[in-house]
Amino acid sequence: MTFLGIDAGSSSIKAQTIDEEGSLLEFASHDVSDLLRRPQPTWAERDPATLWEAVCKTLRSMKHLDTVEALCVDATSGSVLAVGNELRLLSPILLYSDKRAQAETKHIREKSPEARAYEPYLPLDASLAIPKILWLKRNMPNFSKTRMVMNETDYIQARLAGQVYTSPSIAGKAHVDIRSGLYIEKIFDEVGIELSLLPPIRPIGFTLGRVSERASRDTGIRKDAAVTNGVTDATAADVATGTLAVGEVNVSIGSSLVVHAVTDMASPDYGKRIYYKSYVDGKILAGGATDAGTLPLSSLAKVLGKSVQELDGLAASVSPTCEGLLAQPQWIGSRIPYHNPRIRGFFVGITERAMSPGHLYRSLLEGNGFVLQQVLDVIKTVTGLELKEVRTSGGASRSDVQNQIIADITGRPVLAVETSEASLGSAMLALHSHGNRPPLGQVAGRVVKIRKNFTPTQDAHLAYLPALERFASITETLYGSG
Repeated sequence: MTFLGIDAGSSSIKAQTIDEEGSLLEFASHDVSDLLRRPQPTWAERDPATLWEAVCKTLRSMKHLDTVEALCVDATSGSVLAVGNELRLLSPILLYSDKRAQAETKHIREKSPEARAYEPYLPLDASLAIPKILWLKRNMPNFSKTRMVMNETDYIQARLAGQVYTSPSIAGKAHVDIRSGLYIEKIFDEVGIELSLLPPIRPIGFTLGRVSERASRDTGIRKDAAVTNGVTDATAADVATGTLAVGEVNVSIGSSLVVHAVTDMASPDYGKRIYYKSYVDGKILAGGATDAGTLPLSSLAKVLGKSVQELDGLAASVSPTCEGLLAQPQWIGSRIPYHNPRIRGFFVGITERAMSPGHLYRSLLEGNGFVLQQVLDVIKTVTGLELKEVRTSGGASRSDVQNQIIADITGRPVLAVETSEASLGSAMLALHSHGNRPPLGQVAGRVVKIRKNFTPTQDAHLAYLPALERFASITETLYGSG
């Protein structure tokens, strides 16, 4: 038997098959970055019909789909599209990065006491689903023909199985209460949106239906394969790293540095810094996306005319704290540990010795570690969690220097995973939810491979403590507190 995960990301469609023992069988990818449209600077949308064609094209390139027993889909969070009867398309997909609904966000904050009260769990923003739905209602001439407004994951699942359902994870940015797993009906009432327009919620792992004959022809997936209710793309990546136990943390270091910690309860953050997401086995993810990550690393490499691999090697020979050189890796503002759009990058403490390529590059890697530690401090303060190990994923997690820096700054062991593809996480959920339903931890034990372990160095950890304080103090002095 084969289990399939489909990931409809913002830049590519990826699909992964595994067998009952968790062995990786096949992987396919198809670029869809050209589907993104920006009719106006703050808009971000793509065509759902073309997206479905890309999903089909990706799947038709694979060889093991005639043995698929169950599959699971993930896609971007916070996206919305309107459909009429029989899934007739009425709007493009408004993606998470679409910020056209600024006026609607302001309206919701003014008109909905319930939405304001929920902000310690999900801060209001134009990227969320309800502002986008309200924008569609105000601006679509044919909105009256809308029968459902869904996430793009829901749409792909519906094209496969003919059934329209969603999960607490997929619909989380449509104000599903993290405590109950249900839509917060009062918000919809207060802003004038009919709750019946949204898909019914079913648990993660629920069998939504079976692959239809038409979908089988379009994709090559075996007819009647089970379609499993899944999670968002970022959450599927958490599953793929094996970050499952309370207190474990997954840090994805790509264009953004994203932090997710597993908890079993949601405590309100009145500073509105972190968000919560529904997770597997009744657990919850606490965390957020920072504006640190790989942008400054690749930018510095370009300026210096060296590869990031070359710079990584040079950084390895520089001692912790870079002889006093500090760098702020958030160049386009900060979302967390506190919201401050004014923050820009800096280098402080420049000397002749500290102007080497290795010093400059390592200081940015250390800046990523400092931002991460600030987020972990927020999570620990708000939730009371005892944070244990840190798992790293994403492009920069291939850097042994970055991983050791994270271990030394946080004082926690770091496990760098071999792969964190969201499609693998979805395939794991499909296996976990089928047949004898093996525990997800057991599935992870078969599938997840740890590339390398990194143990904190006590001397380096002690040296980083005052450097972290200096990093935070300089940032606030230059840019204020938000």
